[in-house]
Amino acid sequence: MIPCRALLFDMDGLMVDSEPLWFQVERDFARARGGDWTEELGTACIGQGMANTLRVMHESFGFPVEVERDASVIVELFVARVAELTLKTGFEELLAEACSRRVPRALGSSSARRLVDATLARFGVRERFDAVVTGDCVAHPKPAPDIFLEAARRLGVPAEGCVVLEDSLAGVRAARAAGMRVIAVPEGPASPEMTAQADAVVANLHAARALLSFETP
Repeated sequence: MIPCRALLFDMDGLMVDSEPLWFQVERDFARARGGDWTEELGTACIGQGMANTLRVMHESFGFPVEVERDASVIVELFVARVAELTLKTGFEELLAEACSRRVPRALGSSSARRLVDATLARFGVRERFDAVVTGDCVAHPKPAPDIFLEAARRLGVPAEGCVVLEDSLAGVRAARAAGMRVIAVPEGPASPEMTAQADAVVANLHAARALLSFETP
């Protein structure tokens, strides 16, 4: 069992099944500028923030990018389709139990606040998180530890008491760099590095819940 004084959730690919929609939005953005955004490129950028995605687009296709302007365009394209999102298996049950046990809960996402707010509103769960930290709240997105360290600070729980739930290697690296335990719930097979860095790798959030030992206040 993994002791847990506070539970930190990633959003894209962990809380919501958003990676397919992200790929479609990024592909349409790149295609409008003459680039062929492949699944391989999209997968390599998962969890690392919009600035990194735009940098990869520029390096891959050569079209000019302005991070602030173009990130805003992509976010608005995504927000316009947020109704297409669905929650990942086991999320509602895990969040409900953490709430009932009064375990502090935070959402830590590299995405922009506008997008995170729209996604939380889509499912009506904002009030069930004690803290929400987004990519524009910190100096460095994942795989840097900034987002998770800020979430722990807002919850008032030391890093060693936090358990992070993540689907991406960048997120697992960020949690480990923050000195936190991390359960990986990848979209597909876990890479050797993810398996080596995570405390556990599971198929879904039901399996993640089975590993947690909540230490309530």
